[in-house]
Amino acid sequence: MCRGGRSPEAVGMIKRLLVGLLSAAAALTAAAPALAAAPQPGLEKWLDDYVASAMAEEQLPGAAVTVVAGGEQIINKGYGLADVEKGIPVDPDRSRFLVGSQAKLFTAQAALQLVHEGKLDLDADVNQYLSTFQIEDTYPGQPITLRHLLTYTAGFDEDHVAGMLAHHEPLAEGLAKYQPARVRPPGSGVVYDNYGTALAGHLVEIASGMPYADYVEQHVFQPLGMNDSDARCGGKGDTTAYLGDGTPTEATCGYMVPGGTGPTSTPADMGRYMLAQLTLDPRLGPGIAAEMQRQQHTEHPGLRGIGFIFEHIQHNGHPLLFKGGEMPGMNSYMLFVPELDLGINVVSNGDGKGGEGIDGIELVAALVDTYLPAKAPAPRTPIRAGVDQYTGWYQAGRTSRFSMYKVKALWRKPVHVTANGDGSIHTTGLSGGPKDWDQVEPGLFAERGGWGLIAFPEPGQLAIDGSTNVFDRIGVGGLPQLHLAMFGFGTAAGLLAVAGFPLLAAIRRVRRRPAHPRGARIARVIGWLTGAVVVTFVAWFGSLMLDEPAATTAVMEATPTLITLLVLASATIPLAALMVLGALGAWWRRWWRLPGRIAYTALTLGALSFATAALIYNFPGPPFT
Repeated sequence: MCRGGRSPEAVGMIKRLLVGLLSAAAALTAAAPALAAAPQPGLEKWLDDYVASAMAEEQLPGAAVTVVAGGEQIINKGYGLADVEKGIPVDPDRSRFLVGSQAKLFTAQAALQLVHEGKLDLDADVNQYLSTFQIEDTYPGQPITLRHLLTYTAGFDEDHVAGMLAHHEPLAEGLAKYQPARVRPPGSGVVYDNYGTALAGHLVEIASGMPYADYVEQHVFQPLGMNDSDARCGGKGDTTAYLGDGTPTEATCGYMVPGGTGPTSTPADMGRYMLAQLTLDPRLGPGIAAEMQRQQHTEHPGLRGIGFIFEHIQHNGHPLLFKGGEMPGMNSYMLFVPELDLGINVVSNGDGKGGEGIDGIELVAALVDTYLPAKAPAPRTPIRAGVDQYTGWYQAGRTSRFSMYKVKALWRKPVHVTANGDGSIHTTGLSGGPKDWDQVEPGLFAERGGWGLIAFPEPGQLAIDGSTNVFDRIGVGGLPQLHLAMFGFGTAAGLLAVAGFPLLAAIRRVRRRPAHPRGARIARVIGWLTGAVVVTFVAWFGSLMLDEPAATTAVMEATPTLITLLVLASATIPLAALMVLGALGAWWRRWWRLPGRIAYTALTLGALSFATAALIYNFPGPPFT
């Protein structure tokens, strides 16, 4: 459940902070413990210590933490700098942070308001509302609905189009231009979806007759007094986003505004939004807060699922609601602890060393451990049934099938499920390390000695408790390990070609041997050029991938670096084909000695291996954006 890592000292600091919060409570009932409305002396010091430690550890420029409890905002404080170069401090009442995907909450609320007004239908085909473009009818008789869009079950491919932040098309134009493929029937699996939420925002425009930003500002922000929030691009004011290496970035906007590319808010305003949600404030719309928070979809009755955008998760058996946001250089975490009537929002304007800013999930995990009584998983009797149908390799359903964003699968280890022989299964590749699971219902497995739950809701699909990402079974040919080996073989061959061909030519000149036939010389030049392209691509691409937020920025902005890399990857295909011709010519015309022909053939196989892997991961173009 937790992302990133924190030192034992930081965790201890969190716990001391939470002890301070506990001492600040005016009353704590047995049925529903809650924090007091005002902090006591010493509380802010604990908070200051924790944030200072986290910012130093992650090397973050600025952050803010907002805590609401008992129907009031009890903490709202900024730390560090909103802009390093200008020396502007973070002001929690004025500094605007990119909220990223937390904007999806505003989109869901807006759409549900229009549902309650009868202008939208949760279960109607979205195509009946669209006039300037249509969603492809990939699965006849299975239309996408607004309900699917708000629960990440529409079935669109994960497709971060290169350059989506470089061109600020109107929402409808961008949705039509960048429509991803539909890769699974709607309702058949939760897969986190930016495009779908942006499409829901366009439905808000159509049903209301207003631009998305205008509607959100008038019907979401203004009723709550969120006067320093902006649903448009470019409204972050004096707050600068910083990548992991401290470089400022302007990757803030794009056509997917309803999905999070652009909207901003102050920590104080997000505190107002949390209060409205926690108190089921009717200003959100009649019954809408409860509707958003109530579970709307799950892959299996035994698993926690998703509300309308709100994610249902748990820590040590205690239920939590979560919505995070991530943009290059800015990270936000909003979590509710219903048993404590408490909400926390943590934002930072830097990715930090871990790429995730200050991890708000860890803070809440410590809060739960401090405030709520420890629980033990209820004993469940395993059933003895066959498990062979569940074994195999599983890859995250969010892995793109048709865009270069598929490359993320290379460093995300697939899940491996094996049978233990006693009716239980063993998994590797899930968070928390290798685990054993007992089958407690058909297709439902409980973690042995823990709180985890997984299920196999349909053949070839793995679902995890509280996750917004199902996993799909893949064959051996789809394993990233195999593809890495293909890239590795091609890279090794490229290195040998770059170093070997000039060396052989130099030796031949020193020994004053006659020149090879013209065709043989051309074949070697092509081999050297192929190797140079491969080695350059790997070195450059590898350095870019070391900083995932920076890589995401490169993709979203279609930077010259990215386009050059895609051109290089594309060039490996015709070059590999020319090397095949060279290898055939070498054997046909007996260029070089036998070891030379074998070596050139091996280098050709390396080039083919690399080019094939590049095709698998959708690198080649054109187009490149």
